Amino acid sequence: MNTTELACPVHKTRLEGLFCAACGREYPSVNGIPVLLNEANSVFLTSDYLVPSKSYGGASSYAGSLDNGAGLRLIYRRIIFRLMESAPPKQDFDVRKAVEQILSSLPNAKILVIGAGDTSIEGDVTYTDVAFGKNVMCIADAHDLPFVAQTFDACFAIAVLEHVADPYRCVDEMMRVLRPGGYIFAETPFMQPVHMREYDFTRFTYLGHRRLFRRFDDIRSGIAGGPGTSASQLLRYAITSTSSKSSVRRWVHLAAILVTYPLRWLDHLSYAKSGAYDSASGFYFFGSLRAEPISDRELLKLFRGA
Repeated sequence: MNTTELACPVHKTRLEGLFCAACGREYPSVNGIPVLLNEANSVFLTSDYLVPSKSYGGASSYAGSLDNGAGLRLIYRRIIFRLMESAPPKQDFDVRKAVEQILSSLPNAKILVIGAGDTSIEGDVTYTDVAFGKNVMCIADAHDLPFVAQTFDACFAIAVLEHVADPYRCVDEMMRVLRPGGYIFAETPFMQPVHMREYDFTRFTYLGHRRLFRRFDDIRSGIAGGPGTSASQLLRYAITSTSSKSSVRRWVHLAAILVTYPLRWLDHLSYAKSGAYDSASGFYFFGSLRAEPISDRELLKLFRGA
């Protein structure tokens, strides 16, 4: 990450090192990772990232999927995470294909990944998140991205926009840091249960997702997890909800995952059918920045469903 691209998350002016001349504030760095938050517009506090005992800083329940436990706990969490987060069995487009398409037209493209997690992609990539993790280069809240305008050629937000309080403001910020004609790739849930506890706010239908990106031309969009994946997730949560004791729920949850996992393969039967859009687990959108937004009247013509 080029530090000359960093901006004050409040004023959006270029930082001198990590100092903002506009407000006279020096932003902190933890183990070489800048912490750049507009606290007035964020649910996170800078001070949370400066406490050594908090391995990942920020939202402890958000960072739970990055658990660094050991022994049986670590094995259990890795099994659960792999089963829950494994890719849908049928998907016609994904992150890898989006990156390939971008790099084929812009070999030196600068790419921003919001909500990095364990994401790792090819190219000149800046990884940001609200918790420290394997690839994270900057702690940043998507509501106020700490980068100067028109810094990036592409922006990726994978399973992110359900976890922000105002997804429309976040997309506006993505547009601000994108260069003219810049690319966006997002995957966002529709028929999915709550995950990441209190850091889960929003779901989108296909048209709702398309409207979120109304300032982008649609290069490709569709289903990221079909009805079979939805059924598996919802039934798993239904089974787990039968117990309220955490010691029991842990094992009921694991059993529920194993029992419901085969339902995902129903995606192969429904994926190409229009009705799959009415109960899909989630949607993806890959597009390029356009001059004017599409109108809501135009939007209605783009409906996909039974």
